[in-house]
Amino acid sequence: MSLTHFAPATSLLWKYLESIDINPEPLYKKAGIKPELLLNPNARININQVDALWEQAAEIIEDPCFAIDMAEFWHPSHMGALGYAWLASSTLRQGFSRAVRYIHVVTEDLNLDVADTPVGFKISIDLEDSIFTLPQHHDLVLSIIMHMCRFNFGEELIPTEVKLAHPEPACSKKITDYFLTGVQFDAEQTSLALARAEVDRVLPSGNKQIALMHDEMLMRYLVEIKKGDIVQQVQSIILENLPDGQVTDRLVASELNLSERSMQRRLKEHKTTFRFLLDGVREMVAKQYIENPMNRMSDIAFLLGFSEQSAFSRAFKKWTGKSPVEYRNSLN
Repeated sequence: MSLTHFAPATSLLWKYLESIDINPEPLYKKAGIKPELLLNPNARININQVDALWEQAAEIIEDPCFAIDMAEFWHPSHMGALGYAWLASSTLRQGFSRAVRYIHVVTEDLNLDVADTPVGFKISIDLEDSIFTLPQHHDLVLSIIMHMCRFNFGEELIPTEVKLAHPEPACSKKITDYFLTGVQFDAEQTSLALARAEVDRVLPSGNKQIALMHDEMLMRYLVEIKKGDIVQQVQSIILENLPDGQVTDRLVASELNLSERSMQRRLKEHKTTFRFLLDGVREMVAKQYIENPMNRMSDIAFLLGFSEQSAFSRAFKKWTGKSPVEYRNSLN
């Protein structure tokens, strides 16, 4: 299955090219990307086409540090629902939790990892298996992350550490000026660290209800774009059928046009089972619903296909070690 990229995200490069008086349309068309897709929030573009576009752009743009300048053109719409969920996150840590979980909504060829380290809350960029090999790709991802953080937190935010996994370019001062701190080049992995006190500071722009609304959209969209994989197909069908009552392996296998035995065998090849996936989807959806205080526990139990609230409570405690009420209270 071909990896894909959220079409509106590529409009960032379009806007930058226009700002330096380069007509972007011929480059996009040569890469096989229809310009009208950039305005379609439901469109996705093959990763290889995006890579071909960047190869062309890097050849004609004279400034090797041009990706740093692109950050100023960032808009939440370039990331779809994830961009707006980011804006509504109560803290930067919560925003990054969403980004790690849903980054494939934006591009399937990028992974993020976060961890608390001695230098602070560290965000690492995994491009190791990516076709994005240009130094500018590393610059862009890290500068966009920094821009997003400052967008929520304020321009005074300064990282405690910045690392880029490419040689130092002649224009490196532009990079250090942007991050307002020293940058380590030729690092093993591209990463950025922020002070833990700052990533946990409550943000005035946070809006839990709006963030949760977009979380639910992201969860469904992510499952939708992953449908080519048997595991993701099973998860998608489970998700669609939860409110209708008991979801069985027979029902899911039937929708896949497989026998129950064939479906179980294929899932076994992926080192998983139907029961494991069913519990995983239920737990994921349950947490999303419980985080919204407007949702009653009895309604959540129904939406997850449980005939009784007590059965839902027992299952949730088995998954998480907490009752639904205890889990909701722990979020406050």
